[in-house]
Amino acid sequence: MSMEIIRETAKISYVVGGDSIQTIVEHDIIVPDINPDVARVLLLDGEVLPGSSDVSKDRVNVDAAIRYKILYVSDEETQSVKSINTTGNFSFNTDIPGSGSGMRAKTRYEIEHMDYNILNGRKIGIKTILKASVQVLDQTEQDFIIDFRDEEGIQVLKDNMGIHCYLGEDKVHYTAEEELEIPAGKPSIKEILRTDVKIMGKDYRTDDNKIIAKGDINILTLYTGDNEEGSIQFMEHEIPFTQFIDLPGVGSRSECDVEYKIKDYSFNPQEDSDGELRLLRGEITVELDVWGTDRKDIEIITDAYALKSNIDYDRHLLKTDRVSGREHAQISLKEIVDLEGKNPAISEVFNVLYKPNLFEYTCRDGYIEIQGAVECNILYLANNSEQPVFSYGRELPFAQKIELEGITSDRKCEIDMEIEHSNYSMLSESEVEVRVIVAMHIKAIDQVNVSYIANVRKTPLEDEDMGKYPSITIYFTQPDDSLWNIAKKYRTTVEDLCNINELSPWDSISVGRQIIIPKKTG
Repeated sequence: MSMEIIRETAKISYVVGGDSIQTIVEHDIIVPDINPDVARVLLLDGEVLPGSSDVSKDRVNVDAAIRYKILYVSDEETQSVKSINTTGNFSFNTDIPGSGSGMRAKTRYEIEHMDYNILNGRKIGIKTILKASVQVLDQTEQDFIIDFRDEEGIQVLKDNMGIHCYLGEDKVHYTAEEELEIPAGKPSIKEILRTDVKIMGKDYRTDDNKIIAKGDINILTLYTGDNEEGSIQFMEHEIPFTQFIDLPGVGSRSECDVEYKIKDYSFNPQEDSDGELRLLRGEITVELDVWGTDRKDIEIITDAYALKSNIDYDRHLLKTDRVSGREHAQISLKEIVDLEGKNPAISEVFNVLYKPNLFEYTCRDGYIEIQGAVECNILYLANNSEQPVFSYGRELPFAQKIELEGITSDRKCEIDMEIEHSNYSMLSESEVEVRVIVAMHIKAIDQVNVSYIANVRKTPLEDEDMGKYPSITIYFTQPDDSLWNIAKKYRTTVEDLCNINELSPWDSISVGRQIIIPKKTG
Protein backbone atom coordinates (compact mmCIF):
# COMPACT_ATOMS: atom_id res chain seq x y z
CA MET A 1 0.00 0.00 0.00
CA SER A 2 1.33 3.41 -0.87
CA MET A 3 1.81 5.89 1.92
CA GLU A 4 -0.80 8.66 2.15
CA ILE A 5 0.42 11.93 3.64
CA ILE A 6 -2.11 14.10 5.51
CA ARG A 7 -1.32 17.81 5.53
CA GLU A 8 -2.72 20.94 7.11
CA THR A 9 -2.11 24.40 5.67
CA ALA A 10 -1.48 27.63 7.55
CA LYS A 11 -0.94 31.09 6.10
CA ILE A 12 2.11 32.64 7.72
CA SER A 13 3.65 36.10 7.64
CA TYR A 14 7.37 36.20 8.24
CA VAL A 15 10.26 38.64 8.23
CA VAL A 16 12.47 38.16 5.17
CA GLY A 17 15.18 40.50 6.47
CA GLY A 18 15.93 44.02 7.53
CA ASP A 19 18.51 46.75 7.65
CA SER A 20 19.11 49.92 9.63
CA ILE A 21 20.90 52.76 7.89
CA GLN A 22 21.89 56.32 8.60
CA THR A 23 21.44 58.80 5.78
CA ILE A 24 21.99 62.52 5.36
CA VAL A 25 19.21 64.58 3.80
CA GLU A 26 20.00 68.11 2.60
CA HIS A 27 17.57 70.75 1.39
CA ASP A 28 17.77 74.45 0.63
CA ILE A 29 14.63 76.11 1.99
CA ILE A 30 13.47 79.22 0.11
CA VAL A 31 11.65 81.87 2.13
CA PRO A 32 8.11 82.37 0.72
CA ASP A 33 7.61 85.59 -1.25
CA ILE A 34 5.11 86.96 1.28
CA ASN A 35 7.57 86.54 4.17
CA PRO A 36 10.29 89.04 5.17
CA ASP A 37 13.97 88.09 5.16
CA VAL A 38 15.48 85.87 7.83
CA ALA A 39 17.61 87.56 10.49
CA ARG A 40 17.84 84.75 13.04
CA VAL A 41 16.40 81.22 13.34
CA LEU A 42 14.55 80.65 16.59
CA LEU A 43 13.64 77.01 16.18
CA LEU A 44 14.17 74.33 13.57
CA ASP A 45 12.20 71.12 13.79
CA GLY A 46 11.01 68.42 11.43
CA GLU A 47 9.02 65.24 11.03
CA VAL A 48 9.23 62.45 8.49
CA LEU A 49 6.23 61.86 6.23
CA PRO A 50 6.37 58.21 5.09
CA GLY A 51 5.99 57.63 1.38
CA SER A 52 6.13 54.57 -0.86
CA SER A 53 8.48 51.59 -0.95
CA ASP A 54 9.48 49.52 -3.96
CA VAL A 55 10.76 46.03 -3.17
CA SER A 56 12.80 44.27 -5.84
CA LYS A 57 15.30 41.43 -5.86
CA ASP A 58 17.58 41.85 -2.81
CA ARG A 59 16.88 45.59 -2.74
CA VAL A 60 14.40 48.13 -1.36
CA ASN A 61 13.92 51.68 -2.66
CA VAL A 62 12.17 54.07 -0.30
CA ASP A 63 10.60 57.48 -0.98
CA ALA A 64 9.60 59.85 1.82
CA ALA A 65 9.59 63.52 2.78
CA ILE A 66 10.54 65.75 5.68
CA ARG A 67 8.10 68.39 6.85
CA TYR A 68 10.22 71.32 8.04
CA LYS A 69 8.95 73.70 10.71
CA ILE A 70 11.03 76.85 11.06
CA LEU A 71 10.38 79.75 13.40
CA TYR A 72 12.55 82.77 12.71
CA VAL A 73 12.99 86.42 13.62
CA SER A 74 12.59 88.69 10.61
CA ASP A 75 14.94 91.51 9.63
CA GLU A 76 12.08 94.00 9.96
CA GLU A 77 12.43 96.83 12.43
CA THR A 78 9.79 95.21 14.65
CA GLN A 79 11.72 91.90 14.57
CA SER A 80 8.47 90.02 14.17
CA VAL A 81 8.37 86.23 14.49
CA LYS A 82 7.59 84.44 11.23
CA SER A 83 7.40 80.83 10.16
CA ILE A 84 8.22 78.60 7.23
CA ASN A 85 6.35 75.31 6.93
CA THR A 86 7.36 73.29 3.90
CA THR A 87 8.31 69.79 2.81
CA GLY A 88 11.30 68.33 1.03
CA ASN A 89 11.36 64.92 -0.66
CA PHE A 90 14.15 62.40 -0.28
CA SER A 91 14.83 58.80 -1.22
CA PHE A 92 17.30 56.06 -0.38
CA ASN A 93 17.86 52.39 -1.08
CA THR A 94 19.21 49.49 0.93
CA ASP A 95 20.23 45.91 0.16
CA ILE A 96 18.16 43.23 1.90
CA PRO A 97 19.07 39.70 0.71
CA GLY A 98 16.06 37.52 -0.01
CA SER A 99 13.67 40.36 -0.76
CA GLY A 100 11.71 40.29 -3.99
CA SER A 101 8.86 41.74 -5.97
CA GLY A 102 5.46 41.50 -4.29
CA MET A 103 6.84 41.71 -0.76
CA ARG A 104 6.02 44.52 1.66
CA ALA A 105 8.50 46.93 3.23
CA LYS A 106 7.93 48.63 6.57
CA THR A 107 10.11 51.60 7.52
CA ARG A 108 10.53 53.39 10.85
CA TYR A 109 12.28 56.77 10.95
CA GLU A 110 14.13 58.72 13.60
CA ILE A 111 15.56 62.20 13.12
CA GLU A 112 18.86 62.11 15.01
CA HIS A 113 20.08 65.64 14.32
CA MET A 114 19.18 68.75 12.34
CA ASP A 115 21.44 71.69 11.57
CA TYR A 116 21.04 74.81 9.49
CA ASN A 117 23.02 77.56 7.80
CA ILE A 118 21.49 80.90 6.79
CA LEU A 119 22.84 81.18 3.24
CA ASN A 120 21.22 84.59 2.75
CA GLY A 121 18.09 86.38 3.86
CA ARG A 122 15.96 84.33 1.45
CA LYS A 123 17.53 80.90 1.76
CA ILE A 124 18.31 78.48 4.60
CA GLY A 125 20.38 75.34 4.06
CA ILE A 126 19.30 72.40 6.25
CA LYS A 127 21.16 69.16 6.89
CA THR A 128 19.31 66.29 8.58
CA ILE A 129 20.89 63.11 9.91
CA LEU A 130 18.22 60.46 9.67
CA LYS A 131 18.07 56.86 10.89
CA ALA A 132 15.83 54.52 8.88
CA SER A 133 15.04 50.94 9.89
CA VAL A 134 13.66 48.91 6.98
CA GLN A 135 11.98 45.53 7.38
CA VAL A 136 10.75 43.33 4.53
CA LEU A 137 7.83 40.98 5.15
CA ASP A 138 6.19 38.28 3.07
CA GLN A 139 3.39 35.75 3.38
CA THR A 140 3.35 32.09 2.45
CA GLU A 141 0.95 29.15 2.48
CA GLN A 142 2.87 26.62 4.59
CA ASP A 143 1.99 22.91 4.55
CA PHE A 144 2.59 20.85 7.69
CA ILE A 145 2.47 17.04 7.75
CA ILE A 146 0.08 15.99 10.52
CA ASP A 147 -0.36 12.23 9.85
CA PHE A 148 0.36 9.21 7.66
CA ARG A 149 -1.93 6.46 6.47
CA ASP A 150 -0.02 3.25 5.86
CA GLU A 151 -0.74 -0.43 6.60
CA GLU A 152 2.86 -1.02 7.71
CA GLY A 153 2.47 0.94 10.93
CA ILE A 154 4.55 4.06 10.62
CA GLN A 155 5.58 5.45 14.02
CA VAL A 156 5.24 9.20 14.40
CA LEU A 157 6.39 11.77 16.95
CA LYS A 158 4.07 14.76 17.17
CA ASP A 159 4.38 18.17 18.74
CA ASN A 160 1.54 20.60 19.33
CA MET A 161 2.62 23.91 17.82
CA GLY A 162 0.86 27.22 18.31
CA ILE A 163 1.14 28.82 14.88
CA HIS A 164 0.21 32.49 14.52
CA CYS A 165 -1.65 32.40 11.22
CA TYR A 166 -1.73 35.50 9.07
CA LEU A 167 -5.25 36.83 8.59
CA GLY A 168 -4.49 39.83 6.44
CA GLU A 169 -3.78 43.52 6.51
CA ASP A 170 -5.38 46.74 5.38
CA LYS A 171 -4.64 50.43 5.19
CA VAL A 172 -7.47 52.92 5.64
CA HIS A 173 -7.68 56.68 5.96
CA TYR A 174 -9.80 58.73 8.30
CA THR A 175 -10.24 62.42 7.47
CA ALA A 176 -11.36 64.90 10.10
CA GLU A 177 -12.64 68.31 9.01
CA GLU A 178 -13.36 70.63 11.92
CA GLU A 179 -13.79 74.31 12.69
CA LEU A 180 -12.01 74.87 16.00
CA GLU A 181 -12.86 77.88 18.13
CA ILE A 182 -10.27 80.27 19.56
CA PRO A 183 -10.51 80.06 23.39
CA ALA A 184 -12.24 82.98 25.08
CA GLY A 185 -9.79 85.61 26.29
CA LYS A 186 -7.35 85.03 23.45
CA PRO A 187 -7.05 87.44 20.51
CA SER A 188 -8.15 86.60 16.98
CA ILE A 189 -5.69 85.05 14.54
CA LYS A 190 -3.41 87.29 12.54
CA GLU A 191 -1.03 84.58 11.32
CA ILE A 192 -0.57 80.88 12.06
CA LEU A 193 3.05 80.21 12.94
CA ARG A 194 3.13 76.51 13.70
CA THR A 195 0.86 73.51 14.20
CA ASP A 196 1.82 70.20 15.77
CA VAL A 197 -0.51 67.25 15.28
CA LYS A 198 -0.29 63.88 17.00
CA ILE A 199 -2.52 60.96 17.96
CA MET A 200 -3.18 60.37 21.64
CA GLY A 201 -5.38 57.93 23.54
CA LYS A 202 -4.78 55.17 21.00
CA ASP A 203 -7.02 52.17 21.60
CA TYR A 204 -8.62 49.43 19.57
CA ARG A 205 -10.66 46.28 19.99
CA THR A 206 -11.47 43.38 17.72
CA ASP A 207 -14.89 42.04 16.84
CA ASP A 208 -16.26 39.66 14.24
CA ASN A 209 -14.38 40.40 11.01
CA LYS A 210 -13.53 43.96 12.01
CA ILE A 211 -11.33 46.18 14.13
CA ILE A 212 -12.63 49.26 15.92
CA ALA A 213 -9.84 51.82 16.30
CA LYS A 214 -10.17 54.93 18.46
CA GLY A 215 -8.00 57.90 19.27
CA ASP A 216 -7.79 61.62 19.86
CA ILE A 217 -6.21 64.00 17.35
CA ASN A 218 -4.23 66.45 19.47
CA ILE A 219 -3.56 69.84 17.84
CA LEU A 220 -1.13 72.42 19.24
CA THR A 221 -1.23 75.80 17.50
CA LEU A 222 1.17 78.71 17.79
CA TYR A 223 -0.11 81.92 16.23
CA THR A 224 0.36 85.68 16.15
CA GLY A 225 -2.56 87.47 17.74
CA ASP A 226 -4.43 90.24 15.96
CA ASN A 227 -3.89 92.83 18.70
CA GLU A 228 -1.74 95.92 19.18
CA GLU A 229 1.16 93.96 20.61
CA GLY A 230 1.02 91.27 17.92
CA SER A 231 1.54 88.84 20.81
CA ILE A 232 2.41 85.20 20.23
CA GLN A 233 -0.37 82.90 21.41
CA PHE A 234 -0.71 79.17 22.02
CA MET A 235 -3.83 77.00 22.03
CA GLU A 236 -4.66 73.30 22.17
CA HIS A 237 -7.56 71.30 20.71
CA GLU A 238 -8.55 67.64 20.53
CA ILE A 239 -10.73 65.83 18.01
CA PRO A 240 -11.87 62.32 19.02
CA PHE A 241 -12.38 59.77 16.25
CA THR A 242 -13.49 56.19 15.70
CA GLN A 243 -12.78 54.13 12.60
CA PHE A 244 -14.16 50.69 11.66
CA ILE A 245 -11.77 48.54 9.64
CA ASP A 246 -12.93 45.35 7.93
CA LEU A 247 -10.53 42.41 8.23
CA PRO A 248 -12.04 38.99 7.41
CA GLY A 249 -11.28 36.29 9.96
CA VAL A 250 -10.55 38.63 12.85
CA GLY A 251 -12.27 37.78 16.12
CA SER A 252 -12.23 38.79 19.75
CA ARG A 253 -9.19 36.57 20.47
CA SER A 254 -7.11 37.64 17.47
CA GLU A 255 -3.77 39.40 17.89
CA CYS A 256 -3.70 42.64 15.93
CA ASP A 257 -1.43 45.59 15.33
CA VAL A 258 -2.83 49.01 14.54
CA GLU A 259 -0.31 51.64 13.50
CA TYR A 260 -1.53 55.23 13.64
CA LYS A 261 0.09 57.85 11.40
CA ILE A 262 -0.67 61.48 10.63
CA LYS A 263 -0.66 61.35 6.85
CA ASP A 264 -1.34 65.02 6.13
CA TYR A 265 -2.91 68.13 7.62
CA SER A 266 -3.68 71.76 6.83
CA PHE A 267 -5.04 74.67 8.89
CA ASN A 268 -6.45 78.03 7.87
CA PRO A 269 -8.04 80.86 9.90
CA GLN A 270 -11.75 81.36 9.26
CA GLU A 271 -14.17 84.13 10.15
CA ASP A 272 -16.85 83.54 12.74
CA SER A 273 -20.40 84.95 12.60
CA ASP A 274 -19.04 88.36 13.68
CA GLY A 275 -16.54 88.47 10.82
CA GLU A 276 -13.52 87.96 13.09
CA LEU A 277 -10.81 85.33 12.50
CA ARG A 278 -11.71 83.30 15.57
CA LEU A 279 -12.07 79.93 13.90
CA LEU A 280 -9.32 77.54 12.89
CA ARG A 281 -10.43 75.29 10.06
CA GLY A 282 -8.46 72.08 10.03
CA GLU A 283 -8.33 69.07 7.74
CA ILE A 284 -6.37 66.13 9.13
CA THR A 285 -5.87 62.75 7.47
CA VAL A 286 -5.04 59.83 9.75
CA GLU A 287 -3.64 56.65 8.23
CA LEU A 288 -4.43 53.40 10.02
CA ASP A 289 -2.28 50.42 9.05
CA VAL A 290 -3.75 47.20 10.49
CA TRP A 291 -2.36 43.68 10.54
CA GLY A 292 -3.95 40.61 12.12
CA THR A 293 -3.01 37.09 13.19
CA ASP A 294 -4.88 34.29 14.91
CA ARG A 295 -3.35 31.45 16.89
CA LYS A 296 -3.93 28.01 15.42
CA ASP A 297 -2.87 24.88 17.29
CA ILE A 298 -1.54 22.24 14.89
CA GLU A 299 -0.20 18.82 15.87
CA ILE A 300 2.65 18.49 13.41
CA ILE A 301 4.89 15.47 12.87
CA THR A 302 8.45 16.22 13.91
CA ASP A 303 9.91 12.72 13.38
CA ALA A 304 8.86 9.41 11.83
CA TYR A 305 10.10 5.91 11.08
CA ALA A 306 8.67 2.62 9.84
CA LEU A 307 9.19 -0.92 11.15
CA LYS A 308 9.28 -2.63 7.74
CA SER A 309 10.54 0.09 5.42
CA ASN A 310 12.85 3.07 5.33
CA ILE A 311 11.44 6.56 5.83
CA ASP A 312 13.56 9.47 4.62
CA TYR A 313 12.62 13.12 4.81
CA ASP A 314 14.00 16.64 4.76
CA ARG A 315 13.87 18.75 7.90
CA HIS A 316 13.00 22.43 7.48
CA LEU A 317 13.04 25.34 9.90
CA LEU A 318 10.40 28.05 9.71
CA LYS A 319 11.19 31.33 11.47
CA THR A 320 8.32 33.66 12.30
CA ASP A 321 7.91 36.67 14.57
CA ARG A 322 5.11 37.00 17.08
CA VAL A 323 4.14 39.63 19.63
CA SER A 324 4.93 38.00 22.96
CA GLY A 325 4.05 40.89 25.24
CA ARG A 326 2.83 44.46 25.46
CA GLU A 327 3.26 47.09 28.13
CA HIS A 328 2.26 50.71 28.54
CA ALA A 329 4.25 52.84 30.95
CA GLN A 330 4.76 56.47 31.90
CA ILE A 331 7.82 58.48 32.81
CA SER A 332 7.33 61.72 34.76
CA LEU A 333 10.05 64.35 34.44
CA LYS A 334 10.35 67.64 36.30
CA GLU A 335 13.31 69.96 36.10
CA ILE A 336 14.16 73.59 36.71
CA VAL A 337 15.80 74.90 33.54
CA ASP A 338 18.29 77.68 34.24
CA LEU A 339 19.26 79.89 31.31
CA GLU A 340 22.98 79.69 30.77
CA GLY A 341 25.59 81.75 28.99
CA LYS A 342 24.65 84.96 27.22
CA ASN A 343 20.96 84.18 26.83
CA PRO A 344 18.80 87.25 27.51
CA ALA A 345 16.55 87.28 30.57
CA ILE A 346 12.95 86.11 30.31
CA SER A 347 10.11 88.59 30.24
CA GLU A 348 7.37 86.08 29.35
CA VAL A 349 7.29 82.43 28.28
CA PHE A 350 4.81 81.90 25.46
CA ASN A 351 5.36 78.18 24.83
CA VAL A 352 7.53 75.15 25.56
CA LEU A 353 7.90 72.49 22.86
CA TYR A 354 8.82 68.92 23.75
CA LYS A 355 10.08 66.00 21.69
CA PRO A 356 10.95 62.54 23.14
CA ASN A 357 13.97 60.64 21.80
CA LEU A 358 14.90 57.01 22.39
CA PHE A 359 18.66 56.43 22.66
CA GLU A 360 18.81 52.70 23.39
CA TYR A 361 17.09 49.85 25.15
CA THR A 362 18.32 46.59 26.66
CA CYS A 363 16.16 43.54 27.26
CA ARG A 364 16.77 41.68 30.49
CA ASP A 365 15.03 38.69 32.03
CA GLY A 366 11.70 40.10 33.15
CA TYR A 367 12.28 43.77 32.36
CA ILE A 368 13.56 46.36 29.86
CA GLU A 369 16.07 49.13 30.48
CA ILE A 370 15.32 52.24 28.44
CA GLN A 371 17.49 55.32 28.00
CA GLY A 372 16.49 58.49 26.23
CA ALA A 373 15.85 62.19 26.59
CA VAL A 374 13.15 64.77 26.03
CA GLU A 375 14.18 67.76 23.92
CA CYS A 376 12.78 70.87 25.57
CA ASN A 377 12.67 74.20 23.69
CA ILE A 378 11.50 77.24 25.65
CA LEU A 379 10.16 80.05 23.46
CA TYR A 380 10.06 83.34 25.32
CA LEU A 381 9.93 87.11 25.09
CA ALA A 382 13.22 88.57 26.27
CA ASN A 383 14.06 91.71 28.21
CA ASN A 384 16.17 92.77 25.28
CA SER A 385 15.08 95.30 22.66
CA GLU A 386 17.65 94.00 20.16
CA GLN A 387 16.42 90.40 20.43
CA PRO A 388 12.84 90.52 21.75
CA VAL A 389 12.07 86.85 20.99
CA PHE A 390 14.36 84.03 21.94
CA SER A 391 14.54 80.24 22.19
CA TYR A 392 16.47 78.14 24.69
CA GLY A 393 16.94 74.39 24.35
CA ARG A 394 17.72 71.76 26.94
CA GLU A 395 17.68 67.96 27.01
CA LEU A 396 15.98 66.19 29.91
CA PRO A 397 17.67 62.76 30.09
CA PHE A 398 15.92 59.74 31.57
CA ALA A 399 16.59 56.09 32.32
CA GLN A 400 13.78 53.74 33.20
CA LYS A 401 13.38 50.08 34.08
CA ILE A 402 10.03 48.68 32.97
CA GLU A 403 8.85 45.22 33.96
CA LEU A 404 7.47 43.02 31.19
CA GLU A 405 6.42 39.51 32.07
CA GLY A 406 8.08 36.78 30.05
CA ILE A 407 10.67 38.93 28.30
CA THR A 408 14.22 37.59 28.03
CA SER A 409 17.56 39.06 27.04
CA ASP A 410 17.38 37.69 23.47
CA ARG A 411 14.13 39.46 22.56
CA LYS A 412 13.61 42.49 20.36
CA CYS A 413 11.24 45.34 21.10
CA GLU A 414 9.41 48.10 19.30
CA ILE A 415 9.09 51.20 21.49
CA ASP A 416 6.96 54.22 20.64
CA MET A 417 7.08 57.34 22.80
CA GLU A 418 4.81 60.36 22.91
CA ILE A 419 4.28 63.37 25.14
CA GLU A 420 1.09 62.66 27.08
CA HIS A 421 1.00 65.83 29.17
CA SER A 422 3.18 68.88 29.74
CA ASN A 423 3.15 72.26 31.45
CA TYR A 424 5.58 74.83 32.79
CA SER A 425 5.97 77.64 35.31
CA MET A 426 8.18 80.70 35.04
CA LEU A 427 10.03 80.98 38.37
CA SER A 428 12.24 83.97 37.62
CA GLU A 429 13.74 85.86 34.71
CA SER A 430 16.30 83.06 34.33
CA GLU A 431 14.45 79.95 35.54
CA VAL A 432 11.57 77.90 34.16
CA GLU A 433 10.23 74.75 35.76
CA VAL A 434 9.15 72.22 33.11
CA ARG A 435 6.98 69.19 33.82
CA VAL A 436 6.32 66.47 31.28
CA ILE A 437 4.82 62.97 31.21
CA VAL A 438 6.15 60.64 28.51
CA ALA A 439 3.94 57.71 27.51
CA MET A 440 5.77 54.60 26.33
CA HIS A 441 4.16 51.85 24.27
CA ILE A 442 6.31 48.72 24.29
CA LYS A 443 5.86 45.67 22.11
CA ALA A 444 8.07 42.62 22.69
CA ILE A 445 8.86 40.60 19.57
CA ASP A 446 9.74 36.93 19.87
CA GLN A 447 11.18 34.81 17.07
CA VAL A 448 9.46 31.43 16.90
CA ASN A 449 11.37 28.58 15.25
CA VAL A 450 9.16 25.77 13.97
CA SER A 451 11.00 22.58 12.97
CA TYR A 452 8.99 20.36 10.64
CA ILE A 453 9.52 17.53 8.17
CA ALA A 454 8.84 17.68 4.43
CA ASN A 455 9.45 15.70 1.22
CA VAL A 456 8.85 12.32 2.89
CA ARG A 457 10.12 9.32 0.93
CA LYS A 458 9.44 5.62 1.61
CA THR A 459 11.76 2.87 0.30
CA PRO A 460 11.79 -0.92 0.86
CA LEU A 461 13.87 -2.34 3.69
CA GLU A 462 16.72 -4.59 2.54
CA ASP A 463 16.79 -8.20 3.80
CA GLU A 464 20.10 -7.68 5.64
CA ASP A 465 18.56 -4.73 7.48
CA MET A 466 15.68 -6.90 8.64
CA GLY A 467 18.02 -9.54 10.08
CA LYS A 468 20.68 -7.43 11.78
CA TYR A 469 18.88 -7.17 15.13
CA PRO A 470 19.11 -10.05 17.69
CA SER A 471 15.98 -11.45 19.30
CA ILE A 472 16.70 -9.50 22.49
CA THR A 473 19.02 -6.55 22.99
CA ILE A 474 20.20 -5.32 26.38
CA TYR A 475 20.81 -1.58 26.10
CA PHE A 476 22.24 0.85 28.66
CA THR A 477 20.98 4.37 28.18
CA GLN A 478 23.29 7.19 27.15
CA PRO A 479 23.07 10.96 27.79
CA ASP A 480 20.21 12.62 25.88
CA ASP A 481 18.52 9.29 25.19
CA SER A 482 14.74 9.09 25.03
CA LEU A 483 12.38 6.15 24.59
CA TRP A 484 11.54 7.49 21.13
CA ASN A 485 15.19 7.59 20.00
CA ILE A 486 15.85 4.08 21.32
CA ALA A 487 12.72 2.65 19.68
CA LYS A 488 13.59 4.30 16.37
CA LYS A 489 17.18 3.03 16.45
CA TYR A 490 16.14 -0.60 17.04
CA ARG A 491 12.98 -0.54 14.87
CA THR A 492 10.56 -1.29 17.62
CA THR A 493 7.83 0.79 19.24
CA VAL A 494 7.72 2.97 22.34
CA GLU A 495 4.68 0.94 23.43
CA ASP A 496 6.66 -2.34 23.37
CA LEU A 497 9.57 -0.79 25.29
CA CYS A 498 7.17 0.44 27.97
CA ASN A 499 5.40 -2.93 28.30
CA ILE A 500 8.61 -4.96 28.60
CA ASN A 501 10.42 -2.53 30.92
CA GLU A 502 7.38 -1.41 32.96
CA LEU A 503 7.78 2.20 31.91
CA SER A 504 5.45 5.03 31.01
CA PRO A 505 5.87 6.86 27.68
CA TRP A 506 6.35 10.08 29.65
CA ASP A 507 9.05 8.72 31.99
CA SER A 508 12.47 10.36 31.89
CA ILE A 509 15.20 7.74 31.82
CA SER A 510 18.43 8.08 33.75
CA VAL A 511 21.85 7.54 32.19
CA GLY A 512 23.03 3.92 32.52
CA ARG A 513 19.59 2.39 32.95
CA GLN A 514 19.16 -1.08 31.49
CA ILE A 515 16.55 -1.32 28.75
CA ILE A 516 15.41 -4.68 27.34
CA ILE A 517 14.64 -4.39 23.63
CA PRO A 518 12.84 -7.32 21.98
CA LYS A 519 13.04 -7.74 18.23
CA LYS A 520 9.84 -6.59 16.57
CA THR A 521 8.49 -9.51 14.58
CA GLY A 522 4.87 -8.51 13.95
